[in-house]
Amino acid sequence: MSESQDHRPSDGPALSWRRELKSKEIAVLGLEKLWRQLNLTGPMLIFHSPFVSTSSFLLYFEHHPLLLDRLVAAGQRRKRPRFGQLSGWRSLPAPDLAWGLTVSARAECLFKSDLTHRAELGDRGTQPASLYGWKLYQFASGWTALSVYYTEEDYDNVAFTAVPQGRQDEWLAFLDLLVETYKQHLHQHGRGSIEIVGTATKPRDLITVIRQASWNDVVLPEATRALVEAQRRIFDPAILRHYAALRVPRLRKVLLVGPPGTGKTTLLKAEGAYHARRGGRVLYVTPSTSNYDGGSSWNMLSTALQTAADSRLPTLVLVEDFEAFVSDPKEQQIILNTLDGVATPDNPAGTLLLATSNNPEQIDPRIRDRPGRIDALIELRPVQDEQLAVRFLQHLLGAGYREEEHAPVASQLLGQPGSHLREVCLTAALHALDENRTAVLAKDLLWAHEVILNGRAAAAQSERFAPPPPRRRGSYFGKR
Repeated sequence: MSESQDHRPSDGPALSWRRELKSKEIAVLGLEKLWRQLNLTGPMLIFHSPFVSTSSFLLYFEHHPLLLDRLVAAGQRRKRPRFGQLSGWRSLPAPDLAWGLTVSARAECLFKSDLTHRAELGDRGTQPASLYGWKLYQFASGWTALSVYYTEEDYDNVAFTAVPQGRQDEWLAFLDLLVETYKQHLHQHGRGSIEIVGTATKPRDLITVIRQASWNDVVLPEATRALVEAQRRIFDPAILRHYAALRVPRLRKVLLVGPPGTGKTTLLKAEGAYHARRGGRVLYVTPSTSNYDGGSSWNMLSTALQTAADSRLPTLVLVEDFEAFVSDPKEQQIILNTLDGVATPDNPAGTLLLATSNNPEQIDPRIRDRPGRIDALIELRPVQDEQLAVRFLQHLLGAGYREEEHAPVASQLLGQPGSHLREVCLTAALHALDENRTAVLAKDLLWAHEVILNGRAAAAQSERFAPPPPRRRGSYFGKR
């Protein structure tokens, strides 16, 4: 942080002189020149603009036209201005000594309509990122500030601000009002949305799959289904008031555990579709693949939890393979603090974290076994009940199901995950077609069941597929 100096290079320096200066020095000199040209009064204070830390990748809110316009409009509707209230703003041409640093307003990228993530092909209502350039801000309390936002040669985004000395606290209050404006925008655009946090090969396809999912595709014991549905109570106003009275963050963390194929992923997607149809916000979190997408896998999950709190909408956060997000030893303390309430983002409308794990033994016991860090563990088991197996056959065979033909097969399918029953029905249908029949018979189901089990048994005997040891041969120069 530095004050304006009287000893400065004359206006219009030569290009060779400009090349000797660092971009930050040029930015400061540009602000000083604009201050003089605009006849702004009082000693000037120049400082790095504080970075607003939110769940969005949007940088330097004071350079985003949408947020600035909304803040100005909000102030015009109030009888008494708030501390830090903006009354107007405008872009400025770059001063000649800073030509080339940032000549005209431009955006680094486009964002989705809610300003939280970069836009993708097919998105609608997109918005630019904060615009590079020079801006003037007029405040309701009668003073003026300047700011410049640009990117350096190493692609680092930088913003400098110039305010009259003594007005720095009101500038910070102005930034706080912008954050509030951003959260209001997030609230308006998040209802019924399904978003991917992290990286996905085809995010739009994944969103479509989630949106089209249905609880009709979920076959569970009634007690298990009731237990899952009970977790939605975190969104009930009475429960939210109870959490608030206890000063507990309004976040419920539920872990679905069980072997592969028991329906955990299907359940997650069905619950996501249900929540979105009711106007809630759904965030599907994927593991990090590089530093470019925001850091570690835990950071992806942490970002989702903060986004949920900022939106102030009932939010469902979906996570598969939870152990992959909480296993980095270097992040254990912040993970524990976030999950147990010490540093937990608090969403007034409630957040439900619904996660799955095939390998819960890989989760740190301090997370898995500590009440409050995981609020509920719900086990999804292989099919053990004959009546549940019948329900699977009814669902999977659809109109082709016949009670007297297919129900007796159910007892033969016990002990298998739901995915096995699905494959049995599909393989049986193929077998029936091979025999020029459209109707799937009980014998087709039993044949498919045996074929699949035999295939798995063979695959488990890895030594059967190992190449035989090479026969001993003579050396290149002859036998030994």
